[in-house]
Amino acid sequence: MFAKTSIIITLIAVAFALPFNSQAQVRHRLGFTIGSNYSSLQSDLFTTSTGRLSALVGCNFQFDFNDQFSVTQEVSFTRKGASVRAVHFVPEDISEEKTYDYFYNTFEAGAFATFYPKGFPIGLQGGAFFGTNFHNLNRNSRDLYVGDYVSINHATRAADLNEAFAGMDFGPAAGISVTAGRFQANARYYFGISNLYNNLDFVEEGHRIRSNSLRLTLTYFLR
Repeated sequence: MFAKTSIIITLIAVAFALPFNSQAQVRHRLGFTIGSNYSSLQSDLFTTSTGRLSALVGCNFQFDFNDQFSVTQEVSFTRKGASVRAVHFVPEDISEEKTYDYFYNTFEAGAFATFYPKGFPIGLQGGAFFGTNFHNLNRNSRDLYVGDYVSINHATRAADLNEAFAGMDFGPAAGISVTAGRFQANARYYFGISNLYNNLDFVEEGHRIRSNSLRLTLTYFLR
């Protein structure tokens, strides 16, 4: 699916670039990226308390069709997750409010088209990403539950959802970009449309877990 998305974005980019200057030579550049990623999770099984802020590293290959249009293919590595609201059920007592941490590593590949309106220094970006997640199992606090914060009979053990974060994630992304010489700063929002809950086996159907991220990066191009 990602391969098809990447091809479509590239073809659209070429179609838009040609009218601007059909005689211009396409320039390609290799860049290395660092930045930060703030991720969160949405689910009908829990309420997110706080997101997770992590460092990011990666590289990209950019095609500049002219001064106003470019296409970038990017590969990055970061850590995602969130702290969610959970409870500890105490017999014959009021349940205790706690938090449970979900966290996982992800390799992502993305394709983005950037358009700089004439006379405007900030470019508009749009594209898609595809990620492969590797969970870090948190086997502590197996007495914490989510799903139902009132009755343990309908609640789900928080640790049982760890396996949801081992699989694939994908979705659209959009943001802005500023370029100065060999440096390029990007701010993007990533919206995961894959239901990570489906990565679990032998569980009740009908629930959902989805990711989203706000990402700030700085890329240095070798030329």
